[in-house]
Amino acid sequence: MGLEEVAEEILSAGRAQAEEVLRQARAEADSLAAAAQRKADALRQERMQQAERRARQMRVQELASAELAGKRARLAMEKEVLEAAAERARAMLSALPAEQDQRMLSAILRKRSQPGFRVLGAARNEQFLRSQPGVEFGGIVKCLGGVLFESRDGEVRMDFTYDNMLQEIVERNMKEVARILFSG
Repeated sequence: MGLEEVAEEILSAGRAQAEEVLRQARAEADSLAAAAQRKADALRQERMQQAERRARQMRVQELASAELAGKRARLAMEKEVLEAAAERARAMLSALPAEQDQRMLSAILRKRSQPGFRVLGAARNEQFLRSQPGVEFGGIVKCLGGVLFESRDGEVRMDFTYDNMLQEIVERNMKEVARILFSG
């Protein structure tokens, strides 16, 4: 065997080794690329799921926010309507015909009057209250009508003014009035 043949054999073995190293390197590179692709796919899938969860959360939050804004708007509207109804009632009380107003005052005086108490009332009712037997007129109070009983020492007051009675009625019946006006 000549030198050329030995060199050819060495070159051939080197080529075979080089091809084997290249084949192993390509296989390892393919394996690493496949692993990287799987990792990228898993990461992409995880990110997609996170994005979908965030989108669902945002939709839920937006819906809740819109629902809350709607409720606030409805409550504001209901409050306006109820206040308008109370204001209308005030207007009706302040415009009561004298005969009806005096009948109501007489009923209050008959049921609630107590000895030792002065009676205060609206300016429009002063003459009527002064004319009632057994009533000590104590002065004028700013109100729609009705009367305010006050002890002589001023420490005890019983408020039967139309303003106070209307306020109590509104507060006591607010839920029922709102249910009737706004159900549906």
